[in-house]
Parts: sequence; C-alpha cells; structure tokens
Amino acid sequence: IPQKPQIFGHEQPIDEEKVARLICRSSGSKPAAQLRWRKGNRDIKDSGTEVVEDPNGKTFTVTSRVEFRVTKEDNEVEVTCTVDHESLQNAERSTTQKLQVHCTWGGRLGWAGCSGDTTHSCPGEQDKEGPRPGFVPSPQEFLWEKEGSDAPLQLSSDSVLIFPFLNKSDSGTYVCTATSSMGSVVAKYNLDVSGE
Repeated sequence: IPQKPQIFGHEQPIDEEKVARLICRSSGSKPAAQLRWRKGNRDIKDSGTEVVEDPNGKTFTVTSRVEFRVTKEDNEVEVTCTVDHESLQNAERSTTQKLQVHCTWGGRLGWAGCSGDTTHSCPGEQDKEGPRPGFVPSPQEFLWEKEGSDAPLQLSSDSVLIFPFLNKSDSGTYVCTATSSMGSVVAKYNLDVSGE
C-alpha cells in the first residue's frame, strides 16, 4: 500500500513570474503507484515521473515533478498531489500544500493582499459599485507613517504612498491608517529594499 505522498519545493516563497518546481514522492507501493497533481481546482500535468525500487526489494518509491510559472494570483493557492493505486480500493491518499508567492515591487506602497504585493491600496477603498463587506465606508483620509520615525509621511485623501526614488534606507515597517465616519482601520506593511 503506498504511503501518503510528500510534497517538496514549496517551503520558501516563490517569486512572481518565476517557475515553481515541486516534487511529490510516495513509497511502499507494489505495483508502482500513479501520482497526479492539482493546482486549485484544475489538474496539471507532471513534467516527469521516476520509479525506484525500495531497499526491501519488494515495493517501489514513485517521484513526480511538476513545473509551472507562478503569478500573484497563485498566492495561497492549494497544490495537491494524489496517489492512485489498486490497493486503495477507490479511496485516495493525497497531500495539499499552499503556495506562497512573493510579488514584485512596483514603487507604490499600499494594502498588501499578497506577500509583497504593492498594487493594491490601503484598506478602506471602495469599488465603484459601492462599499464591500468588511471595508471602511468612504474613508476621508489616509495616514501613512513609518515605524521609528517621529513625523508622519503623508496625510491625505490619497490611499497610495509613492516613492519617486527607492533606497535601502526606505526599508522598514509602514503603517497606514484609513479613517472614515465609522472609525479607523490600520494596516502594516514590511518593505525590504535590496540591491543597489
């Protein structure tokens, strides 16, 4: 009977637009089990399967690899590896892991929906159709502060903080407070500027 599969390669966040390379492995099957992949609610094709005889000489370890380019929409998406084998009698053994996607920095600091995603704005912004559940209605002002600095960076009706020139010294924790007639919502964002 095949062991519950294990997924490797998801341990660190994957940069947006880079290729994710994941491995799924299950041992103890005879004959060799079949492994299949899903990302979210869609099946994905593997890029190769390897079958190796276990040390006992009786069963097999099956390793499947999958590669795909990630986008920011893949953040928190579940990837599942499932073992198919005649001994499981229509029951399935599977393992699920969540992808962590590190999104690219775009020079705008705002509400982070994806780890590192800076294309959204501070909480409290509305859709054109009207307020969304859980969002502060009609914020009048957005206050941007940097932890460790005395003076506020920006207080305005604009929810986005823009850096014309980004330096390593800009690294730190930024706090945005969105205020409306119903109160305030606070969001924190950790900015790590690397490179030149």
